[in-house]
Amino acid sequence: MKVMQINAVYGVGSTGVIVEDIHNLSLKNGIEAFVSYSTTNKNPADIKNGYVIGDTLGKKIHALLSRIGGKQAYFSSFATKKLIKHIESIKPDIVHLHNLHSNYINLNLLLGFLAEKDIKTVITLHDCWFYTGGCFHYTAAGCDKWKESCGNCPKKMQDTPALLKDNSAKILKDRKKYLGSIKNLSVVGASRWISEEASKTFVKEKKIYTINNGIDTEFFVSTPSDFRKKHNLEDKFLIIAPANKWFLPINKKTFDFVSQNLPEDSVIVMLGCTEGQKQGLPKNVVALDYIRDRDELRKVYSACDVFANCTREDTFPSINLEIQGCGTPVVTYRNTGAQETVDNKCSFSVESGNEKDFLEAILKVKAQGKESFSKDCANRVKENFDRDENYMKYIELYKSL
Repeated sequence: MKVMQINAVYGVGSTGVIVEDIHNLSLKNGIEAFVSYSTTNKNPADIKNGYVIGDTLGKKIHALLSRIGGKQAYFSSFATKKLIKHIESIKPDIVHLHNLHSNYINLNLLLGFLAEKDIKTVITLHDCWFYTGGCFHYTAAGCDKWKESCGNCPKKMQDTPALLKDNSAKILKDRKKYLGSIKNLSVVGASRWISEEASKTFVKEKKIYTINNGIDTEFFVSTPSDFRKKHNLEDKFLIIAPANKWFLPINKKTFDFVSQNLPEDSVIVMLGCTEGQKQGLPKNVVALDYIRDRDELRKVYSACDVFANCTREDTFPSINLEIQGCGTPVVTYRNTGAQETVDNKCSFSVESGNEKDFLEAILKVKAQGKESFSKDCANRVKENFDRDENYMKYIELYKSL
Protein backbone atom coordinates (compact mmCIF):
# COMPACT_ATOMS: atom_id res chain seq x y z
CA MET A 1 0.00 0.00 0.00
CA LYS A 2 1.23 3.47 -0.94
CA VAL A 3 0.16 6.56 1.03
CA MET A 4 1.15 10.16 0.35
CA GLN A 5 0.63 12.94 2.87
CA ILE A 6 0.56 16.60 1.80
CA ASN A 7 1.03 19.44 4.28
CA ALA A 8 2.40 22.97 4.39
CA VAL A 9 5.26 21.98 6.70
CA TYR A 10 7.13 18.87 7.76
CA GLY A 11 8.69 18.24 11.17
CA VAL A 12 8.04 21.76 12.46
CA GLY A 13 4.97 23.34 14.04
CA SER A 14 2.02 21.34 15.31
CA THR A 15 0.83 19.93 11.97
CA GLY A 16 4.39 19.38 10.73
CA VAL A 17 5.20 17.20 13.74
CA ILE A 18 1.94 15.29 13.34
CA VAL A 19 2.69 14.58 9.68
CA GLU A 20 6.22 13.47 10.52
CA ASP A 21 4.91 11.14 13.24
CA ILE A 22 2.33 9.56 10.92
CA HIS A 23 4.94 9.26 8.14
CA ASN A 24 7.45 7.47 10.37
CA LEU A 25 4.78 5.22 11.89
CA SER A 26 3.56 4.29 8.41
CA LEU A 27 7.06 3.31 7.34
CA LYS A 28 7.48 1.20 10.48
CA ASN A 29 4.25 -0.63 9.67
CA GLY A 30 5.24 -1.65 6.17
CA ILE A 31 3.42 1.10 4.28
CA GLU A 32 5.18 2.75 1.33
CA ALA A 33 4.87 6.22 2.80
CA PHE A 34 5.53 9.44 0.89
CA VAL A 35 5.26 13.04 2.03
CA SER A 36 5.01 16.32 0.12
CA TYR A 37 5.44 19.66 1.86
CA SER A 38 6.32 23.30 1.28
CA THR A 39 8.87 23.99 4.04
CA THR A 40 10.81 22.16 6.72
CA ASN A 41 13.56 22.81 9.26
CA LYS A 42 15.17 19.48 8.42
CA ASN A 43 17.57 18.50 5.67
CA PRO A 44 15.25 17.43 2.81
CA ALA A 45 17.77 14.73 1.88
CA ASP A 46 17.10 13.08 5.25
CA ILE A 47 13.33 12.85 4.72
CA LYS A 48 12.56 9.46 3.22
CA ASN A 49 10.33 9.73 0.14
CA GLY A 50 9.99 13.47 0.63
CA TYR A 51 9.05 16.01 -2.05
CA VAL A 52 9.29 19.81 -1.77
CA ILE A 53 6.39 21.75 -3.31
CA GLY A 54 7.15 25.09 -4.98
CA ASP A 55 9.82 27.68 -4.24
CA THR A 56 10.23 30.89 -2.26
CA LEU A 57 9.40 33.24 -5.15
CA GLY A 58 6.26 31.30 -6.06
CA LYS A 59 5.03 31.41 -2.46
CA LYS A 60 5.61 35.16 -2.23
CA ILE A 61 3.64 35.75 -5.43
CA HIS A 62 0.88 33.46 -4.12
CA ALA A 63 0.75 35.39 -0.84
CA LEU A 64 0.44 38.71 -2.67
CA LEU A 65 -2.30 37.51 -5.00
CA SER A 66 -4.28 35.83 -2.21
CA ARG A 67 -4.48 39.07 -0.27
CA ILE A 68 -6.30 40.85 -3.07
CA GLY A 69 -9.47 38.81 -2.68
CA GLY A 70 -8.71 36.38 0.13
CA LYS A 71 -8.50 33.50 -2.37
CA GLN A 72 -5.95 31.37 -0.58
CA ALA A 73 -4.88 28.21 -2.46
CA TYR A 74 -6.06 29.50 -5.85
CA PHE A 75 -2.59 30.14 -7.28
CA SER A 76 0.73 28.20 -7.51
CA SER A 77 -0.63 26.40 -10.58
CA PHE A 78 2.81 25.52 -11.93
CA ALA A 79 3.99 24.09 -8.59
CA THR A 80 0.74 22.13 -8.26
CA LYS A 81 1.02 20.67 -11.78
CA LYS A 82 4.54 19.49 -10.91
CA LEU A 83 3.18 17.94 -7.72
CA ILE A 84 0.45 16.18 -9.72
CA LYS A 85 3.11 14.71 -12.03
CA HIS A 86 4.96 13.53 -8.95
CA ILE A 87 1.78 11.91 -7.60
CA GLU A 88 1.20 10.23 -10.97
CA SER A 89 4.73 8.79 -10.87
CA ILE A 90 4.16 7.40 -7.35
CA LYS A 91 0.62 6.12 -7.99
CA PRO A 92 -0.44 6.23 -4.32
CA ASP A 93 -3.46 4.27 -3.17
CA ILE A 94 -4.35 7.03 -0.71
CA VAL A 95 -3.58 10.76 -0.58
CA HIS A 96 -3.86 12.29 2.89
CA LEU A 97 -4.35 16.08 2.96
CA HIS A 98 -3.53 18.24 5.96
CA ASN A 99 -3.07 22.04 5.96
CA LEU A 100 -3.12 23.44 2.43
CA HIS A 101 -3.50 27.15 3.18
CA SER A 102 0.07 28.46 3.25
CA ASN A 103 0.62 30.01 -0.19
CA TYR A 104 2.00 26.95 -1.93
CA ILE A 105 -0.71 24.95 -3.69
CA ASN A 106 -3.72 25.28 -5.98
CA LEU A 107 -6.45 23.45 -4.12
CA ASN A 108 -8.98 23.17 -6.95
CA LEU A 109 -6.36 21.75 -9.34
CA LEU A 110 -5.30 19.17 -6.79
CA LEU A 111 -8.83 18.14 -5.77
CA GLY A 112 -9.92 17.99 -9.40
CA PHE A 113 -7.05 15.61 -10.15
CA LEU A 114 -7.83 13.37 -7.15
CA ALA A 115 -11.48 13.19 -8.23
CA GLU A 116 -10.65 12.48 -11.88
CA LYS A 117 -8.27 9.65 -10.97
CA ASP A 118 -10.63 8.37 -8.26
CA ILE A 119 -7.84 8.31 -5.69
CA LYS A 120 -8.96 7.52 -2.17
CA THR A 121 -8.52 10.75 -0.21
CA VAL A 122 -8.30 11.52 3.51
CA ILE A 123 -8.45 15.04 4.88
CA THR A 124 -7.59 15.89 8.47
CA LEU A 125 -9.37 18.90 9.91
CA HIS A 126 -6.67 20.68 11.91
CA ASP A 127 -8.91 23.74 11.54
CA CYS A 128 -12.16 24.61 9.78
CA TRP A 129 -10.73 25.87 6.47
CA PHE A 130 -11.74 22.88 4.33
CA TYR A 131 -15.46 23.46 4.90
CA THR A 132 -15.67 27.27 5.14
CA GLY A 133 -15.36 30.20 2.75
CA GLY A 134 -11.76 30.72 3.79
CA CYS A 135 -11.64 31.30 7.55
CA PHE A 136 -9.70 28.97 9.86
CA HIS A 137 -12.17 29.36 12.74
CA TYR A 138 -15.44 31.23 13.18
CA THR A 139 -16.50 30.76 16.80
CA ALA A 140 -15.12 34.03 18.17
CA ALA A 141 -16.79 35.91 15.31
CA GLY A 142 -20.12 34.23 16.11
CA CYS A 143 -20.59 33.30 12.46
CA ASP A 144 -22.47 30.30 11.10
CA LYS A 145 -22.76 31.26 7.41
CA TRP A 146 -20.43 28.37 6.57
CA LYS A 147 -23.33 25.97 7.13
CA GLU A 148 -25.03 27.18 3.95
CA SER A 149 -23.43 30.03 2.01
CA CYS A 150 -20.72 32.51 2.96
CA GLY A 151 -20.53 36.17 1.91
CA ASN A 152 -20.08 39.52 3.66
CA CYS A 153 -17.47 37.75 5.79
CA PRO A 154 -16.99 39.13 9.32
CA LYS A 155 -13.37 37.90 9.17
CA LYS A 156 -12.59 39.46 5.80
CA MET A 157 -9.41 41.10 7.15
CA GLN A 158 -8.35 38.14 9.29
CA ASP A 159 -7.03 34.59 8.64
CA THR A 160 -6.60 35.17 4.88
CA PRO A 161 -7.11 38.95 4.44
CA ALA A 162 -9.19 40.08 1.46
CA LEU A 163 -8.03 43.63 0.81
CA LEU A 164 -10.22 44.44 -2.19
CA LYS A 165 -13.01 41.91 -2.53
CA ASP A 166 -14.85 39.39 -0.38
CA ASN A 167 -14.77 36.08 -2.28
CA SER A 168 -15.93 33.89 0.60
CA ALA A 169 -19.16 32.89 -1.17
CA LYS A 170 -17.27 31.65 -4.24
CA ILE A 171 -14.65 29.90 -2.11
CA LEU A 172 -17.30 27.92 -0.23
CA LYS A 173 -19.08 27.11 -3.50
CA ASP A 174 -15.80 25.73 -4.87
CA ARG A 175 -15.20 23.71 -1.71
CA LYS A 176 -18.57 22.04 -2.15
CA LYS A 177 -17.92 21.36 -5.83
CA TYR A 178 -14.37 20.00 -5.66
CA LEU A 179 -14.47 18.14 -2.36
CA GLY A 180 -17.91 16.82 -3.23
CA SER A 181 -16.59 15.39 -6.50
CA ILE A 182 -14.18 13.03 -4.69
CA LYS A 183 -16.13 9.80 -4.35
CA ASN A 184 -13.78 8.11 -1.90
CA LEU A 185 -13.33 10.96 0.60
CA SER A 186 -12.84 10.35 4.32
CA VAL A 187 -12.87 13.26 6.77
CA VAL A 188 -10.97 13.08 10.05
CA GLY A 189 -11.48 15.60 12.83
CA ALA A 190 -8.68 16.10 15.33
CA SER A 191 -11.38 16.54 17.99
CA ARG A 192 -14.97 15.48 18.51
CA TRP A 193 -15.94 19.14 18.36
CA ILE A 194 -14.66 19.72 14.83
CA SER A 195 -16.02 16.39 13.60
CA GLU A 196 -19.45 17.43 14.86
CA GLU A 197 -19.09 20.85 13.21
CA ALA A 198 -18.12 19.23 9.90
CA SER A 199 -21.20 17.00 10.08
CA LYS A 200 -23.32 20.17 9.83
CA THR A 201 -21.83 21.00 6.41
CA PHE A 202 -21.68 19.62 2.88
CA VAL A 203 -19.20 16.90 3.95
CA LYS A 204 -21.87 15.26 6.11
CA GLU A 205 -22.44 12.79 3.26
CA LYS A 206 -18.86 11.56 3.61
CA LYS A 207 -17.40 9.25 6.23
CA ILE A 208 -16.36 11.35 9.24
CA TYR A 209 -14.01 10.05 11.92
CA THR A 210 -12.30 11.50 14.98
CA ILE A 211 -8.63 10.85 15.70
CA ASN A 212 -7.11 12.96 18.46
CA ASN A 213 -3.65 14.41 18.11
CA GLY A 214 -0.99 12.60 20.09
CA ILE A 215 2.32 13.61 21.65
CA ASP A 216 5.60 11.91 22.42
CA THR A 217 4.74 10.78 25.94
CA GLU A 218 8.26 9.45 26.45
CA PHE A 219 9.70 12.94 25.84
CA PHE A 220 7.15 15.25 27.43
CA VAL A 221 7.67 14.21 31.05
CA SER A 222 8.55 16.13 34.19
CA THR A 223 12.16 17.24 33.74
CA PRO A 224 14.62 18.86 36.21
CA SER A 225 15.18 22.51 35.38
CA ASP A 226 17.14 25.56 36.56
CA PHE A 227 14.56 27.88 35.02
CA ARG A 228 13.36 29.28 38.36
CA LYS A 229 16.89 29.93 39.60
CA LYS A 230 17.96 31.43 36.30
CA HIS A 231 15.12 33.98 36.40
CA ASN A 232 15.17 34.52 40.18
CA LEU A 233 11.67 33.03 40.55
CA GLU A 234 12.38 30.30 43.09
CA ASP A 235 9.69 31.35 45.58
CA LYS A 236 7.01 32.31 43.06
CA PHE A 237 3.82 30.64 41.86
CA LEU A 238 4.46 30.46 38.12
CA ILE A 239 1.69 30.67 35.53
CA ILE A 240 2.95 29.84 32.05
CA ALA A 241 0.90 31.44 29.27
CA PRO A 242 1.06 31.50 25.43
CA ALA A 243 1.65 35.06 24.20
CA ASN A 244 -0.09 34.42 20.86
CA LYS A 245 -3.38 33.92 22.74
CA TRP A 246 -3.02 36.38 25.63
CA PHE A 247 -2.14 39.37 23.45
CA LEU A 248 -5.13 39.02 21.13
CA PRO A 249 -7.45 42.03 21.39
CA ILE A 250 -10.34 39.75 22.38
CA ASN A 251 -8.34 38.63 25.45
CA LYS A 252 -7.26 42.07 26.69
CA LYS A 253 -9.90 41.97 29.41
CA THR A 254 -8.65 38.55 30.53
CA PHE A 255 -5.04 39.74 30.57
CA ASP A 256 -5.83 42.88 32.55
CA PHE A 257 -8.10 41.10 35.06
CA VAL A 258 -5.75 38.20 35.76
CA SER A 259 -2.54 40.26 35.94
CA GLN A 260 -4.18 42.84 38.22
CA ASN A 261 -5.75 40.35 40.62
CA LEU A 262 -3.00 37.81 41.15
CA PRO A 263 -1.50 37.40 44.63
CA GLU A 264 1.85 39.13 45.13
CA ASP A 265 3.81 35.86 45.02
CA SER A 266 2.44 34.95 41.56
CA VAL A 267 4.11 35.59 38.19
CA ILE A 268 2.89 35.09 34.61
CA VAL A 269 5.59 33.60 32.38
CA MET A 270 4.56 34.77 28.91
CA LEU A 271 5.95 32.37 26.32
CA GLY A 272 6.69 33.36 22.73
CA CYS A 273 6.73 37.17 22.98
CA THR A 274 7.73 39.49 20.16
CA GLU A 275 9.87 42.52 20.93
CA GLY A 276 6.81 44.74 20.68
CA GLN A 277 4.83 42.59 23.12
CA LYS A 278 7.60 42.84 25.71
CA GLN A 279 7.09 46.58 26.09
CA GLY A 280 5.06 48.05 28.95
CA LEU A 281 4.18 44.77 30.65
CA PRO A 282 3.10 44.65 34.31
CA LYS A 283 5.79 43.84 36.87
CA ASN A 284 4.31 40.40 37.51
CA VAL A 285 4.81 39.30 33.88
CA VAL A 286 8.07 37.74 32.66
CA ALA A 287 8.38 37.82 28.86
CA LEU A 288 10.18 34.96 27.11
CA ASP A 289 11.10 34.65 23.44
CA TYR A 290 9.70 31.85 21.30
CA ILE A 291 11.53 28.67 22.34
CA ARG A 292 12.32 26.29 19.49
CA ASP A 293 14.45 23.81 21.41
CA ARG A 294 12.12 21.05 22.61
CA ASP A 295 14.31 20.07 25.57
CA GLU A 296 14.42 23.65 26.84
CA LEU A 297 10.67 23.90 26.29
CA ARG A 298 9.82 20.88 28.43
CA LYS A 299 12.06 22.25 31.20
CA VAL A 300 10.02 25.46 31.25
CA TYR A 301 6.79 23.45 31.18
CA SER A 302 8.03 21.36 34.11
CA ALA A 303 9.21 24.36 36.15
CA CYS A 304 5.87 26.20 36.14
CA ASP A 305 2.87 25.51 38.35
CA VAL A 306 -0.02 25.89 35.91
CA PHE A 307 -0.58 26.58 32.21
CA ALA A 308 -3.21 29.24 31.49
CA ASN A 309 -4.49 28.98 27.92
CA CYS A 310 -7.13 31.60 27.15
CA THR A 311 -7.66 30.26 23.64
CA ARG A 312 -11.02 31.19 22.10
CA GLU A 313 -10.69 28.96 19.02
CA ASP A 314 -8.68 25.75 18.86
CA THR A 315 -9.31 22.43 17.21
CA PHE A 316 -7.27 20.33 19.63
CA PRO A 317 -4.31 22.21 21.17
CA SER A 318 -1.40 19.78 21.52
CA ILE A 319 0.40 22.22 23.82
CA ASN A 320 -2.22 21.47 26.50
CA LEU A 321 -1.22 17.80 26.27
CA GLU A 322 2.54 18.44 26.24
CA ILE A 323 2.36 20.54 29.39
CA GLN A 324 0.20 18.03 31.25
CA GLY A 325 2.65 15.32 30.20
CA CYS A 326 5.29 17.33 32.07
CA GLY A 327 3.11 17.19 35.19
CA THR A 328 1.77 20.73 34.99
CA PRO A 329 -2.02 21.20 35.19
CA VAL A 330 -3.87 23.27 32.59
CA VAL A 331 -6.62 25.87 32.83
CA THR A 332 -8.24 26.62 29.47
CA TYR A 333 -11.25 28.32 27.95
CA ARG A 334 -13.63 25.61 26.85
CA ASN A 335 -14.91 26.86 23.50
CA THR A 336 -14.20 24.52 20.58
CA GLY A 337 -11.93 21.48 20.99
CA ALA A 338 -9.75 22.76 23.84
CA GLN A 339 -12.15 21.36 26.43
CA GLU A 340 -11.38 17.84 25.19
CA THR A 341 -7.77 18.14 26.33
CA VAL A 342 -8.73 18.39 30.02
CA ASP A 343 -10.90 16.33 32.35
CA ASN A 344 -11.89 18.94 34.98
CA LYS A 345 -10.22 16.79 37.62
CA CYS A 346 -6.50 17.32 37.15
CA SER A 347 -6.88 20.14 34.62
CA PHE A 348 -9.80 22.48 34.07
CA SER A 349 -11.91 24.31 31.48
CA VAL A 350 -14.12 27.34 32.08
CA GLU A 351 -16.59 29.28 29.98
CA SER A 352 -14.80 31.24 27.27
CA GLY A 353 -14.39 34.88 28.22
CA ASN A 354 -15.25 34.37 31.89
CA GLU A 355 -12.06 35.85 33.32
CA LYS A 356 -13.28 35.51 36.91
CA ASP A 357 -13.75 31.74 36.66
CA PHE A 358 -10.49 31.54 34.73
CA LEU A 359 -8.57 33.20 37.58
CA GLU A 360 -10.47 31.16 40.16
CA ALA A 361 -9.37 27.91 38.50
CA ILE A 362 -5.75 29.13 38.46
CA LEU A 363 -5.95 29.98 42.16
CA LYS A 364 -7.49 26.57 42.86
CA VAL A 365 -4.29 24.98 41.60
CA LYS A 366 -2.28 27.41 43.72
CA ALA A 367 -4.29 26.61 46.85
CA GLN A 368 -4.05 22.83 46.47
CA GLY A 369 -0.52 22.81 45.10
CA LYS A 370 0.73 21.57 41.74
CA GLU A 371 1.75 18.24 43.28
CA SER A 372 -1.93 17.46 43.89
CA PHE A 373 -2.51 17.31 40.15
CA SER A 374 0.82 16.36 38.53
CA LYS A 375 0.66 12.58 38.64
CA ASP A 376 -2.92 12.39 37.36
CA CYS A 377 -2.12 14.87 34.56
CA ALA A 378 0.84 12.85 33.33
CA ASN A 379 -0.97 9.51 33.62
CA ARG A 380 -4.05 10.74 31.76
CA VAL A 381 -1.98 12.04 28.87
CA LYS A 382 0.03 8.84 28.66
CA GLU A 383 -3.10 6.70 28.67
CA ASN A 384 -5.10 8.73 26.14
CA PHE A 385 -2.80 10.76 23.93
CA ASP A 386 0.30 8.73 23.15
CA ARG A 387 1.24 9.56 19.57
CA ASP A 388 1.92 6.01 18.38
CA GLU A 389 -1.31 4.66 19.85
CA ASN A 390 -3.38 7.52 18.45
CA TYR A 391 -1.76 7.59 15.02
CA MET A 392 -2.10 3.84 14.64
CA LYS A 393 -5.75 4.74 14.07
CA TYR A 394 -4.64 6.42 10.82
CA ILE A 395 -2.81 3.23 9.83
CA GLU A 396 -5.98 1.27 10.54
CA LEU A 397 -8.00 3.78 8.50
CA TYR A 398 -5.61 3.45 5.56
CA LYS A 399 -5.93 -0.33 5.67
CA SER A 400 -9.72 -0.18 5.86
CA LEU A 401 -9.78 2.00 2.73
